[in-house]
Amino acid sequence: MSLLNKYKLNKVLFHVLFWTFSIPGFAFIFKLSDAISSLDVIYSIFFHIAVSAGVYLNFFGIKKWFVNNCYLKYAVFTATIIAFAVFLNHYTFEVLVDLVLPDYYFVSQFNFGETALIICLYLIITTATKLSKSWFDLQKENQRMVKKEKEKLDSELHILKAQINPHFLFNSLNVIYALALKNDKLTAEVVLKLSDILRYVIYDSAKDKVTIESEVLLLKKYIELQKYRVEDSAAISFISNVEEDVKVAPLIFLTLVENSFKHGIKSDTENVFINIRLHSNAEHVYFEIENNKIKTARDHKNPNGVGLENIKKRLMLQYPDRHKFEVYDSNDTFKVCLEIEHEKS
Repeated sequence: MSLLNKYKLNKVLFHVLFWTFSIPGFAFIFKLSDAISSLDVIYSIFFHIAVSAGVYLNFFGIKKWFVNNCYLKYAVFTATIIAFAVFLNHYTFEVLVDLVLPDYYFVSQFNFGETALIICLYLIITTATKLSKSWFDLQKENQRMVKKEKEKLDSELHILKAQINPHFLFNSLNVIYALALKNDKLTAEVVLKLSDILRYVIYDSAKDKVTIESEVLLLKKYIELQKYRVEDSAAISFISNVEEDVKVAPLIFLTLVENSFKHGIKSDTENVFINIRLHSNAEHVYFEIENNKIKTARDHKNPNGVGLENIKKRLMLQYPDRHKFEVYDSNDTFKVCLEIEHEKS
């Protein structure tokens, strides 16, 4: 059975259940003797003709005007419904009962005002029930849409994170390749350091949040790894001042550091530098990185590759409206400033 058919079936069963309780309940309240007789039930059934007509006409008014905020039209329509239901009740006991059950004598127990009051009570109860159900259905639909949107965002985020691993590995292998060409004895040591970093990149990057202290440690290890391929004259500075219990999305800062090493440091370039500053407190995280630009980067239309685009998309997904990402691109330097606002608990 499809969800639509199941919903319709549940709706019909709910209505049947409501009237099944309403008819004997009404007969019990307005019975003519101490016990409910068959005449009480028959009277209740005929009385419910006008009541049910009023209720379902009211449902039409709710759908057409109330939910569309046309309250005045709905109020006029409701008043008309009540008047019509009162007339229908009078017609039922004056004409219809005699046609259907000519051997019985029924008269309405209520005058016009009492009948209108009872019908108003039914309209209030059924309107409150319908609006409550509509509200719960709307909440359920909103939750479904939120869940669907979250699954979509999680999928996009997973793809973005998946881009980091091969990108990082490719850049790091360049370090090992450079050492291997020189038959450097440090190659084995560098491989061990790289494996330690890769363990973090592969496993910890799967988490939604990690401690900022672990990110600082990762950056320090990565900088040590990159120093094997740069000249001793390169000025590389990393200053951090963080609170250990602060948590952030993993590998946000690593990608920015990678870009600086890739586009800012070349062996044939003089006065190369990379300055990195990371500060965090209970409210914000501040990250700033600046490097010199080599000539090839100045002439390239897009010196930043996929790294910065990846970061921008991840920030939009993980820190919507809670981050500031600014890029300062001059003739000789390239600078990125990132500010992240922690989610308020």
